[in-house]
Amino acid sequence: MGTVNPGFCAQILDEVRQYLCFLNDIGCTGIGPGPTGRQIAEQWEGRGARTSGGLEEIKEGIGACRRCRLADERRVVVFGHGNPRARLMFIGPFPEAEDEQAGIPYSGEAGALLTRIIEAIGQSRESVYISHAVKCRPQSDRVPDKFEARACRKHLELQIHAVSPEVICPLGGFAAQALLRTESPISRIRGEFREYQGICVMPTHEPAYLLVNPEAKRAVWEDMKKVMARISH
Repeated sequence: MGTVNPGFCAQILDEVRQYLCFLNDIGCTGIGPGPTGRQIAEQWEGRGARTSGGLEEIKEGIGACRRCRLADERRVVVFGHGNPRARLMFIGPFPEAEDEQAGIPYSGEAGALLTRIIEAIGQSRESVYISHAVKCRPQSDRVPDKFEARACRKHLELQIHAVSPEVICPLGGFAAQALLRTESPISRIRGEFREYQGICVMPTHEPAYLLVNPEAKRAVWEDMKKVMARISH
């Protein structure tokens, strides 16, 4: 009889735990467990709670994530970049090819525009924190579906909790909808402060959108002026 690899068993258990946590996150309560089942679930939940610490610990946990099918096609996890104690946090939709290659959010042309926006409000990429709602890039050049966005939400929540910014700017409809759990388009929700767990949220247009719709830059600038006024207090 062959020897069981403890590491392999631990990986299988961890994948099962992550999948059960994902089902819970999207509202699948399932069948109520008995006392033994509850005890096992509590042990698994305690194990997962260890990733609620600093950014490096959260990043390490995402590297082993199997909560959705993007785990099978990702090349790298694009986690985040910037000041781990930033007062202002930007959240884009999901990594582009340039981000995946560099391992840093907003590394391409849209990223250059975001950098100019950040500098225009007196900040820098090193003083703010930049991340994505979904950390893995689909290799088929598609937009992540709603299940993949929900699967990655727990990682985003932990990331926000670790940074603890005063203001969050979701960039574009995908990021705003993922964060605020809304179906409203960005055209309807941008420009006015929202709230996420006591944090001010200012949804605005995504830089990639501005590259093909430069007339929307004025609206983004108005949004950024409101953000500047909020964080200057």
